[in-house]
Order: sequence, then structure tokens, then C-alpha cells
Amino acid sequence: MNQSESFIDFLDRYGHQHPPEMVYQASEDFGVWQAQFYDALLGLRGVLPDRVDLDVETVDVIEEADHTRHVLRIRVSDISTLVAYLLVPGNLAEGEKRPAIVASHGHVAQGIDAICGVAGVDDGAGGRRGYGLAAVRSGYVVLAPAWWGWPGRDGHLDRVGNRDRCNVINMAAEMYGMNVTDLHIQDGQAAIDALVARPEVDGERVGCIGNSYGGRSTMWLTLFDKRIKACVPTGSMNTFRERSLKLSSCGIQYLPGILRYGDVPELFSLIAPRPMQLQAGDGDGLINENDRKLILATVQNAYHKLGVEGHFDFKQHSDGHLLRWDLAEAFLAKHL
Repeated sequence: MNQSESFIDFLDRYGHQHPPEMVYQASEDFGVWQAQFYDALLGLRGVLPDRVDLDVETVDVIEEADHTRHVLRIRVSDISTLVAYLLVPGNLAEGEKRPAIVASHGHVAQGIDAICGVAGVDDGAGGRRGYGLAAVRSGYVVLAPAWWGWPGRDGHLDRVGNRDRCNVINMAAEMYGMNVTDLHIQDGQAAIDALVARPEVDGERVGCIGNSYGGRSTMWLTLFDKRIKACVPTGSMNTFRERSLKLSSCGIQYLPGILRYGDVPELFSLIAPRPMQLQAGDGDGLINENDRKLILATVQNAYHKLGVEGHFDFKQHSDGHLLRWDLAEAFLAKHL
């Protein structure tokens, strides 16, 4: 046998034969398209444990120089609990309510410890992995949920070994009809429940930020929860088709079957008209220029169609696969 068949070639051919069915066409009413595409996404969601009433346990409280860090356990269902950090600015006046941010971590090893300044921030990246810490220092109340597989929710990793932590748990979940993207959306909504219930938080001014997987989960959570009024997803201007053909996407990025209907440009377009800033760094090896340009053009068109061009912002910077808090801060200050 001189040549072996490639599964990548198979996927490539299949994708050409079966392109996404619900990419927006110029002749369509954009609002109608958004509603129909959203309904299609709902059909891709799997089974989930039933949510329970809000129940938050404070495990620890740590006083830092300029903020207080609360270690929380938020009951999501009768079989799952979300570990999270709540960061509260130290200069709050009595009775004052502040805007709040859900800060989503990516595949950085220390998870919420890294983005909240507990560990792993002094990494030669100018502290920019610590965007949760930067946000509380800018006056926001911040809640950072720990996703499955990272510190606080990683008690299963001794069984994972050197396999991909995302793929392993997603394959196991799929045997029950569940999907980890779905579970993280549910976890994120429980996090928002806990955040808006805080006396320091103005529940009408909630944002969401994150880099890499944090950017992707910011996209999904903002898309499905209208309580998020503005978002900054970074390091996530790549497409699922491109990831599939490189066999490089982890298993917790997408809802199964998404490419039947659309791709990342369409998903970001569902966030319109709510304010969104997309960031992309030069030299980010996970994002190619063609995908970035496609996503940018598609999303700009979405905000144009709704007459809210000023609600969308794109920032290209020179810092690679990172979130630039200084760029996000100015945008969020304007919209929150």
C-alpha cells in the first residue's frame, strides 16, 4: 500500500459537500436569522443535571493589600459544585454597588489562581495572564469560576495521565449524552447567579472576559446569558473548521454538530447588539490571518445590520496569545 487514507482529507471533503446550512445571507432579515440560528443552537445542547436554588458557601476569605479574595463553592446541581474566586475591591463605600465581571480562565496550568494573581502570573508576560486581578484593581467585583480539569475541580486528573484533560472528560460525558461545553455554560450561569446576588454588585452592569479557552467560554456564556451586558473574548478568533482540519481543538470548545449550521463568525454575530470587543495578538500561532479577517468582517456586518456599529470594537496588538487588560478596561468602562 503506497498511500494511506487521511481522516483530515475525509473531513475536508465532507465539509465541502456539507457546508454550514445557516450562514447569514444578505437577502435575509438579520434579526430573523439571529432567532433561527439561536434556535438551531438550542437543538445542539445535550442533557444537563437539574439546577438547584442558589446556595453559596464561603470556604475562605483572604485579605490582600487592595482587595479581598473569597473562596466560594457554588451549588450548581445536587451532584455538582462550582469552585470560584470572588474578588472584591478594598475601596468600596458602605452600600455602594459596582459593575462586575465574570473572568474566565484558559488553558493556563494554574487556572483561576493565575488570572486572580494567586500563582503563575509572573510569567514574563507582564502579568497579563492576571486579568481577573487587574479587573478588581480597576474597581470591578470579579468572579472567576474554575472549569472542570483545573485547580479546584481537578481531582480526577490522576486518571488522565498524559492524555488531554479536555478530551478525556468530554468523551466520558458523551456516554451520558452530556457535553462539557454545555456543563461549563451551566456552571457559568450559576456563577452569574452568585455574582448578581452579592450586595456589592450592580446586576445591570455585568461583563465577561477571558483569553484562549477563556475567550471561547466567554463567547458561549455571553451568547446564552443576556445578563452579560458587554464582553471581551480574546485569543479565540479561529474557526472550528480550521481546528477540525488540524485535529487540534480540545474537546470542550464546541457543541456537537455546530458545523452543520455555522461557525465561530456566526456565533460571535449572535452577541450583537450587546457591546463586544474582540482582541487578536500578532504572532498568535492559534489564529491564522484568513480566519481573523473572516470573523472580523462577519461580526462588523452583524453590528452594522443592527445599527450599533459603536458597540463593536476590534483591537489587534503585538502581545500574541494574551488579553490586554488596558484595551479591555477602556471598552468596559464605556459600556458598563
